Amino acid sequence: MFVLQLMLGFLLLHLVMSSGFGNHSLWGLFTYISGPTQFPEFSMVMMLDDIQVGYYDSNTDRLIKVGNGGEKGEELDLGQLALDVVLQSMMKMRTRLDIVKKQLNLTAPGVYVHQGMGACEIQENDQHDFIMFRDGANGHDADSVQYNRTHFLYGGGDGWDFHWDIMEQRYMQKRFSNIYQPLCAQILRRLLESEKNRVMRRVRPRLRLLSQPGRGGAQITCLATDFYPRHINLTLLRDGEPVDEDQMTVGSVLPNGNGLYQLRKTLMVDEEELQRKHKYTCAASHLSLDNRLDVSWRVESFRSFRVQVISAPVVLMVAAVLLLVLMMKMRRSGSEGISMETQESPGANTEEGLEPGVEDWDVTAPLKQISSK
Repeated sequence: MFVLQLMLGFLLLHLVMSSGFGNHSLWGLFTYISGPTQFPEFSMVMMLDDIQVGYYDSNTDRLIKVGNGGEKGEELDLGQLALDVVLQSMMKMRTRLDIVKKQLNLTAPGVYVHQGMGACEIQENDQHDFIMFRDGANGHDADSVQYNRTHFLYGGGDGWDFHWDIMEQRYMQKRFSNIYQPLCAQILRRLLESEKNRVMRRVRPRLRLLSQPGRGGAQITCLATDFYPRHINLTLLRDGEPVDEDQMTVGSVLPNGNGLYQLRKTLMVDEEELQRKHKYTCAASHLSLDNRLDVSWRVESFRSFRVQVISAPVVLMVAAVLLLVLMMKMRRSGSEGISMETQESPGANTEEGLEPGVEDWDVTAPLKQISSK
């Protein structure tokens, strides 16, 4: 699992670096499992940028197209050569896992995993092509290859006794140059054309500035949700000046579960800062926006952020009174044969978009609506 997490982290890092610069990438994430499990012996997930477009496993022996909602549909026809590369990867991983088990003296029965990741990247102007491969087994990083038409870099992994010699490296360089890179780039361009409505889409972020009182101050959160692609510049400003990120809790760009993304930055402010009544602004720049999108709010009343602390005896007394009233109502309702139903009042606050468990606090006036500068 450690190797898989490392690979996925490398994948996300590469996506962040390439997004917004006209680059696109095709990824294959391979897993070979030795031992009794409910999973296929071999499986492969195909990603176009950050969207899953294909899936293969040794049980079905078919490369299947994956839709926008993750559903698997008809066969994904990428040609016999592409399928041959997938099958070769399976046989290679099976052989290498056997070698690793011998080298590490893994003789006990159990489940052992070999994972691999291959990817290629192109720019829209075709000035640069890049392909790489990296694998590991049973928690040990194995070896890696990087190739970009002119340079071939090979790196051996930790804990592995065998590495490619000079002849094998030259042989693999030829294969990367003549087979793997042109094939991957060809498939990438083909999928970009067929999946352009998913990959090329631009979804504007929803931007909110949330404030929540706490003891000794308040928590101010700049939140952007439901945007695509994943790259976004999110800034929290105080009186027009960016707040240093060292002062904030900065989250990672996370998937929403609907194919879109979210990001938040949170600032803790004390009572002294609240008394200064600063103006806070949450600003976002994104590929879907022509101008910067921002929403602002100013602290108008410090008293609204004071948290009233109620003593324990008072809390117990209030709870006892409420319980007594409830019991009296239930007794009266039972004696009169009336069934009690809870109904939502017509004036109930059902503001759309607030996160469950997060209250959008207002000091003296509602937050300003999202506006574009």
